[in-house]
Amino acid sequence: MSDEPTPPEQSGGSSKLNVSVNDELKHGTYANFLLVSHSPHEFTLDFCQVLPGGEPGKPRAEVVSRVKVAPTLVGKIIQALNTNMTNYEDKHGMVRDVG
Repeated sequence: MSDEPTPPEQSGGSSKLNVSVNDELKHGTYANFLLVSHSPHEFTLDFCQVLPGGEPGKPRAEVVSRVKVAPTLVGKIIQALNTNMTNYEDKHGMVRDVG
């Protein structure tokens, strides 16, 4: 069984894109919370880690990566996530919300 990521969905014809990931990014960054905001020109995705501790009743989230994308890309991101989630659930079973 492989934990290799599913290749991205291709759009706009049959052309292929060769994607490379440099050594600094290849292991990724863990996030368990996402904040989304927008302006007229861009969407900002703040991927966070919610950390234990701090003041009681006030959890703390640290932004571990901020990604800004054009509004024209948001629909494609949603579609790619939908497709990949469906494929994941077909293979591993339904994902249930925790908490």
